[in-house]
Amino acid sequence: MNFRRVVASTGSSRPRLSSCRSSAMQSSEAPQPTTWGCPPVLNALQYTAAMNETLNEIWRGTLTKMRAQHTTPVSYFLRDGFHDAARRTGDLPMNTLVGQTIELRFDGLIQCVYCGRRTNKSFNQGFCYPCFKSRPEADVCMVKPELCHHGDPKSPCRDEEFAQDTCFKPHVLYASLTSGVKVGITRQPNVPSRWIDQGAVAAVPLAVLPSRRDVGLLENELAGHFQDKTHWMKMLKNELPDGDLGGGASKLIEMMDERNTEGVLPDDERQRRNFEYPVQVWPEKVKSFNFDKTPVIGGRLDGIKGQYLIFDKGVINVRKFTGYVVSVHAS
Repeated sequence: MNFRRVVASTGSSRPRLSSCRSSAMQSSEAPQPTTWGCPPVLNALQYTAAMNETLNEIWRGTLTKMRAQHTTPVSYFLRDGFHDAARRTGDLPMNTLVGQTIELRFDGLIQCVYCGRRTNKSFNQGFCYPCFKSRPEADVCMVKPELCHHGDPKSPCRDEEFAQDTCFKPHVLYASLTSGVKVGITRQPNVPSRWIDQGAVAAVPLAVLPSRRDVGLLENELAGHFQDKTHWMKMLKNELPDGDLGGGASKLIEMMDERNTEGVLPDDERQRRNFEYPVQVWPEKVKSFNFDKTPVIGGRLDGIKGQYLIFDKGVINVRKFTGYVVSVHAS
């Protein structure tokens, strides 16, 4: 199948970075020092040698979390996280690439998806250090909502408007089945994409609370009886999850009833959702790729689950490398 590069209709594509491949072609037989724009772990000649020259570039952009649609199987799209929305590359449908040989090539450039600043390291999945220290999206309460410090004069909220628009909106407490029964929280608009991002095979909403802090405090109380993290290697091997989602959900409802929790959903609104993923071959062993060590990643794309691309020789968590400028190549 022939592919063309997907470019956003709202604006022109961004200028290409200095090409490692071009640098290598201009080099002499002796290896040359690493040039700007090339991944620091490889010089230009090594970078070129790692490429599959039979593949053509079909997409280029700044990585961010893949977009997912709840279809059967789940539909995935690679998105451009460039900070200027008008100059982003259009989404790349990924399901059609499953079963084909593709490559992802890291250009050596990492840039903040909020301000566009070039950075040597991506902090908290996509921030430069100044944004990591100042942006409300990077505050500690976004990861641990029970630590919300809104209204604390000694540690004021980073952005009041963000707090009202994001944190003080209804949030859902749910039970999901990933590597086991898990209790978690998410904003209402993130249902069901949050469950797909975790690689859940099923999930059920249990309660809706008025704010992120309220639902975070409740989750913190309940999490001692359930796991609140996904064992990602087990999830990617497609091993049967531990536990019973229905039984776990019932136990959580009982615990909330004992606490007189307000916002518990009635039976007819606690509807279980099931998810199937576009995977042709499940890995027996899971090896994780890292762009900082292996800037050219590829092989046969065997499937996609959660935020992972599953190749025949390893997997990569796309969301982990938010801010990395990458090109995708296919036949």
